[in-house]
Amino acid sequence: MNQSIELSRVILRGMLLAVSLVGGVSSALADSKLWVTSDRLDRRTCPSVECGSVGQLMFREAATVFEIKGKWSRISKVYSASCSAGESDYVDKGNKACTKANGIVDGNFAEWVESKYLSANRPTDPAEGASGDADLVKGSDDFHLHQAKFANAARALITAGTCTEGDFRETGGWMNSTTKGPNVYFTYCGGMTISNRIYLNVSTGQIYR
Repeated sequence: MNQSIELSRVILRGMLLAVSLVGGVSSALADSKLWVTSDRLDRRTCPSVECGSVGQLMFREAATVFEIKGKWSRISKVYSASCSAGESDYVDKGNKACTKANGIVDGNFAEWVESKYLSANRPTDPAEGASGDADLVKGSDDFHLHQAKFANAARALITAGTCTEGDFRETGGWMNSTTKGPNVYFTYCGGMTISNRIYLNVSTGQIYR
């Protein structure tokens, strides 16, 4: 199931819009599309850091705000928490309990994020003006953090004959792995199938299948 999620992210990545790193959110901006300004933003089951996380929004990803509550913004409508044995199958980090204290009422919840990491303005695209090997991987997750490492790894794979420039243009670059850890990214060479997936650890520089 995790592999399917990762593959879906590759297909959907082109739907993300360019956004901007300015300002915050106020009650006047409810029902507006805003933009994530942090590297990762937890989507929680209630407006508290004590509540479970059902995933994350990434830097420059869009979010629609439906409601403001204190320092928190609701970014989804209410939907099923998929509770089983008293725990939500959707929570992947933190409190999984299907309880009111965790924002889950009658088996349903909505997603909340901290408002300070949302902006009404579009930031400068960190990939703007990218050239050479950086241009091949400018669609990578966290491009603004690991541009050089992504470009160098792509060139190494192309030189070795493992990948082509066309492979990187098709995928957009490197995607953050949801199963291998926060410092691991993957791409596809020779087609977007699991057997063609190649990983890069940006902490060590290791490239592996």
